[in-house]
Amino acid sequence: MSRRTELTDAISREIRRQQVRTDAFDDTVAIALGLNRSDHRCLDVLEQEGPLPAGKLAKAVGLSTAAITTAVDRLEARGYVVRRDDPSDRRRVLIEITPKVNEAMWRFYAPLAQTAEQLYGRFSEDELALILRFLETASEQFDGMLDELQHELRKGV
Repeated sequence: MSRRTELTDAISREIRRQQVRTDAFDDTVAIALGLNRSDHRCLDVLEQEGPLPAGKLAKAVGLSTAAITTAVDRLEARGYVVRRDDPSDRRRVLIEITPKVNEAMWRFYAPLAQTAEQLYGRFSEDELALILRFLETASEQFDGMLDELQHELRKGV
């Protein structure tokens, strides 16, 4: 086995391990907050992307429009999101997180953020730029693959 194959296999294994650990961590936080995983994913996407129309949020988390309405209703009832008129399109509503989200989640994610900062300190700026380029490229590729898979499943494959 070539060195390149060993490295790519090891990278793939570590990505998969990290995905499992991230899912387990997020599942645990969701349980602690009394949320289901879909609701937690909604909050995560909104925290990353900012206010979104319900349709874009549904696509980002892989829910139907009916399911996203139910999720937003639950999150709004808990005070985690609000619906606001879209200033650029009065016919559209944006879903926006409230400060309560950070208050509730920071106690769980603060240690993770501190660990990440320590980890970043182990790498040079050039190494961090390379890692970032790899992750951005992977995200672009996976987004395209997900879109294709969802399209195929809608067709009944």
